[in-house]
This record gives sequence, structure tokens and C-alpha cells, in this order.
Amino acid sequence: MKENKNMNWVSQSGLGAVDDMEIVSSLDLDPTVAYTKNINKAALDAARVKAYEGYFETGNNKEEAKLLADKDHKEAIEQIKNAEKLSGKKFL
Repeated sequence: MKENKNMNWVSQSGLGAVDDMEIVSSLDLDPTVAYTKNINKAALDAARVKAYEGYFETGNNKEEAKLLADKDHKEAIEQIKNAEKLSGKKFL
């Protein structure tokens, strides 16, 4: 039986042992993205939506919530790009 290879950037960069299914579960992703190169983009997109919802639910108006979620999204991309540089691997 073939063992699944985690493709999330945290595991691939060596920063931690995170199973793709943990990400799928925590972000309510389609399970078909697990163990594929599509998991990182799907996770980023889902995290942006969840951040927007969280900011909106805590009292920010729609415009503020979008700005804050977009800022978080940009910072996450920067972290991933930095991990790409350090590891020499491509995650996005």
C-alpha cells in the first residue's frame, strides 16, 4: 500500500510534522486536495475566508474585515515564500 506524502508547506519545509488531513479538517477543505500540490493554495484561500468571517463577527465592518483578512493573507504568502527560499523547494 502506498503511503501518502504530506504536501503542505510546513511539512515540506521541515518546520513541523503536519499531516495534510489536519489542514483539510481545520479549514474544511475538500479532502481531494490532501497529499497534492493544491493543498497550499486551497488552505490559503480558505484561511482568508475564515479570517474575514472572524474579523466581521468580532465587530469589524465588511471593509475593515476584508482589509485585515487581506493583510493576513499577504503575510502568510510572505512566510511561505521565505520557507521556499530557505528550503529550495516550491510550495505555491
